[in-house]
Amino acid sequence: MKQSALVFPYGDTLISGVIKSRPQDFIVLEELGFEPSGEGEHLFLQVEKSGLSTPELIAKISGDYSIHPRHIGFSGMKDKNALTTQWLSLHLPGQKTEPKVSSGDGYRVLRALRNRSKLRRGSHKSNFFRVCIRAVDDLPVTTREQLEAIASRGMANYFGSQRFGRRQDNVEQALAQLAGSRLKRTRRGMLLSALRSHLFNQVLSRRISQGHWSDPLEGDVFMLRGSHSIFSEALDATLLQRHASLDIASTASLYGSGQNQLSGPALQIEQQVHSEHGEITSCLDNQDVKLQMRPLRVVVEDLQYELDAAGKSLQLELRLPAGSYLTSLLDHFISVTEPDQARF
Repeated sequence: MKQSALVFPYGDTLISGVIKSRPQDFIVLEELGFEPSGEGEHLFLQVEKSGLSTPELIAKISGDYSIHPRHIGFSGMKDKNALTTQWLSLHLPGQKTEPKVSSGDGYRVLRALRNRSKLRRGSHKSNFFRVCIRAVDDLPVTTREQLEAIASRGMANYFGSQRFGRRQDNVEQALAQLAGSRLKRTRRGMLLSALRSHLFNQVLSRRISQGHWSDPLEGDVFMLRGSHSIFSEALDATLLQRHASLDIASTASLYGSGQNQLSGPALQIEQQVHSEHGEITSCLDNQDVKLQMRPLRVVVEDLQYELDAAGKSLQLELRLPAGSYLTSLLDHFISVTEPDQARF
């Protein structure tokens, strides 16, 4: 499903713009949320890159440092057509002499610190964004209200369009290739993620369309903000207040095997969506994936925006927790294209 077909909580977008006209227009800083210990057999590198995807960066680091890619850890995937900073870990068992820390083609090393454990997927705390959206003529009152709502009430935690491939056909490819084909581990993981992300997005969109997003629903499972801790309780005044204050969020499942703790109306919405996508659920049932929970809402921190009317550009600064998508936030209030898609 294309992102444009999803329902968003604050109404339709009224404006359009262009992102990533140049790398400096899209700046991302990965924030670990902890400081490497300073000792251990893993060398953490904070790397600034431009014009490289995260896999391409790892390939370059592998060659420049003479280390196999499987010994390089990372936490999050970062955009290629942007100026991004992220952390990598290099496993260097038994090496007491530090490798020469250097920069390479398309990247430069900002910091190098030892740590006792490897950097693993999703282990960073948040990402800070500074984004310039060009070709924005005006900010109507409705758009300003949408931005204020995002800042005060959060955003729908949709998986971004990049999860579904450049041609937005990863779901179709997954259904065609997972049924018997022998795939590389990375490829298989990407395709499985596309199927589960598609189902999650459908459940989230259904809940918004039915008015069950801004308030919790009977039978919900909740996730504590800033953690992956989940719990289920009957709705009462205390729980409603915690939800309203953004301390907790309702969740939906990432489809897989295991006991689903949802119940009542919340479970019924999921079951209805899953029954409508039987080909996807049947495919996933034949794969070894475990059920997980993902929050339906994300708190957007430190959101600031400013329109440069003369330059026809909108400047954004904000912070999002790991696992959420800036592109999904933009979909709440603006329709954007990238330079190779824009006709001008």
